Amino acid sequence: MRYQSTRPKRQFLAGVKCTQCKATDTTVQVQIFTPEPDEYIECVACGHTARRPTADDLPQIQATTEGAMTESVGVVRFVK
Repeated sequence: MRYQSTRPKRQFLAGVKCTQCKATDTTVQVQIFTPEPDEYIECVACGHTARRPTADDLPQIQATTEGAMTESVGVVRFVK
């Protein structure tokens, strides 16, 4: 029988900067299996945590970013 740990799985993410303290290589991905599976990232330097957006959040995020992108689109001409 294979041993299954109930402890959270922590994996360092190489080259990732914390969005709060801007420290590089201090972010870990944490996976929790019990009582319900969950996943988030955490900075070991400052303690900042963040979750991935859920499928329900994506339409709202896409509408926000699409609106911002259409306002800032312009024509760029290169002159020799």
